[in-house]
Amino acid sequence: MKKTIVSSTLGLLLLFAGNVYAAEDETAVDPNSELYDTSRVIEEAEYELTEENSEKALLQDEYADDRLNEAEVSLDKGDEANAEELLEDYEEHVKQAEEDMEAAKENGEDISTVEETLVENSQKRSENLRALLEREDLPEEAKAGIAKALENQQKAEQNYLAARKKAEEAQEVAQEEAQEETQEKEQEKAQEKQEKAQEKAQEKQEKAQEKAQEKQEKAQEKAQAQQEKAQEKAQAQQEKAQEKAQAQQEKAQEKQEKAQEKASEQQGRASGRP
Repeated sequence: MKKTIVSSTLGLLLLFAGNVYAAEDETAVDPNSELYDTSRVIEEAEYELTEENSEKALLQDEYADDRLNEAEVSLDKGDEANAEELLEDYEEHVKQAEEDMEAAKENGEDISTVEETLVENSQKRSENLRALLEREDLPEEAKAGIAKALENQQKAEQNYLAARKKAEEAQEVAQEEAQEETQEKEQEKAQEKQEKAQEKAQEKQEKAQEKAQEKQEKAQEKAQAQQEKAQEKAQAQQEKAQEKAQAQQEKAQEKQEKAQEKASEQQGRASGRP
């Protein structure tokens, strides 16, 4: 509901202030113009309606440009008091832009492009502030305010550069970690592939050994069967030979006994003669 009201208000203000922006200089709005305050209200409404912190930072950076240009206009017109206020507003915008960038980082927004824009604009504003310091027509009080603004601007610029360097280093670390992770995965994959190949080779070797052992066992069984048959055959032949020898021995013994009986009969006959 609040956003709807602000949006409606912003639309009305834009319509109301359109002629003001068309009539003013493109690079700077006269702070003494009738609807200058309205333009500042529009800025606030635009800022409140912006959701992403990085976009908010860009708006604050744009407002800082506007305040610096407006301060130059005031200085050109000799309105040093107004220029001092505008320079203070300028510093607030620079500070708020830094805070919005920090919030954007915490929220994980992509700020690389925004940082480049802020650094570039910051360097341009530093050049403008240094040019103002070199003006001989400005009083020392005005130069003191400009010097302070320049100092704060340079600090902001250094912060942006440091943040960008830190982000680049973090990105390099992330890339190195990602590369290491990729290498580890590739090594794990290669090791897994090697282990599978070794397992496959081992299985193949085991199968070959089992097959060779099975073949050897069959050969041993066959040799043992042949040996048993040979032993059985030899034993059978031996038994036959023994039986034959025993039969011959019995026959010889029987023949000897008959011869002895015959000899005894002949001897008995011989002894019984008259």
